[in-house]
Amino acid sequence: MRRIPARQCKCRLAATVVLVAVPLAACNQHPAAPAASAANSADQQTIHEEAVTFTNGDITLAGTLFLPAGPGKHPAVVLFHGSGPQQRDMSTARWFAEQGLAALAYDKRGVGESTGDFRAVPFMDLCADGLAGIDYLKSRTEVAAKRIGVWGLSQGGWLGPLAASRSADVAFVIAVSGPGVSPGEQMIVYYANELRRAGLAERDVQEASSLRREIWTYMETGQNYEKAKADLEHAHARRWFGKAKAQQDDSFGPLPPPAERSKPVGRSNLWFGQEAVYDPVPALRALHVPALFLFGDEDQLIPVPESVAVLRRVQAEDPHHNFTIREFPNADHGMHLTSGDGGLDPDYLRTMQAWLEANIQKAR
Repeated sequence: MRRIPARQCKCRLAATVVLVAVPLAACNQHPAAPAASAANSADQQTIHEEAVTFTNGDITLAGTLFLPAGPGKHPAVVLFHGSGPQQRDMSTARWFAEQGLAALAYDKRGVGESTGDFRAVPFMDLCADGLAGIDYLKSRTEVAAKRIGVWGLSQGGWLGPLAASRSADVAFVIAVSGPGVSPGEQMIVYYANELRRAGLAERDVQEASSLRREIWTYMETGQNYEKAKADLEHAHARRWFGKAKAQQDDSFGPLPPPAERSKPVGRSNLWFGQEAVYDPVPALRALHVPALFLFGDEDQLIPVPESVAVLRRVQAEDPHHNFTIREFPNADHGMHLTSGDGGLDPDYLRTMQAWLEANIQKAR
């Protein structure tokens, strides 16, 4: 799997105290650990960290539970991963605990101390691992069972709404840089931006993107092979072809005929058959819990304007949708500033903090 630069950066339980290719649809880096303020430094010192395991079928997930200071039952959050081999996101989980929420961060299946293989299933199936985490949190006496939500970055921004659409146990959703389009379309946008950074003219970028979309549609459906093959052959003479062919997904190599379509073109059959065509809109339409959607306007991995437009359209369809949508200027996919020292955008943290206070901590 191609690694994206960090600045641009997807049950029965048994608890124990103790970015084949997947879609490169998410940043492989989570936001850096936010620095504790003087006001919460004392709470940070009393946050309790506990190694735990829980299960989803025959998969054992290993993680860390962060419990905030203070008595009583706390609201809680489960952290969904971005794409690729992600371990538990300790820094974000600790930040949530500083805000008064119990937070469960775990190693993605097949990574770190968790069993299984995330590459062997479509990324949508990983939703069930997070829901198993919610089942585990419901068993904890320190957690308010009806106030457990999910947070996810990038690919996790698809999984959070999907989890809420599948389970009434999800009380809120925070999606950071979560695309409102399919993984296939999101990756076409990513490769187009990569070509722009390589200096290609916009017309050339659009031609390359159009051909990539045509090839991928053929690989997904098996239709229009002859046209896709002819367009690919004609593209060899285009000035952009060399740079597009050199991209990691290898979409512009030999096109397998229909009888050999099981041979992947730069990506797995799992990608073409299930992941690339995942439509996030049905899950968004089924989302009737408080939801916070956060984007950076300098994100080069996902189509931010299109994603925001999808959210606003879904929100307008039903007055029961409780969506809060924010774009942050000069912030990238991982919510780092693209100016100054490139640190985590403080407005991103303030926005989450205020939203949690208004929607979760005061809603009892």
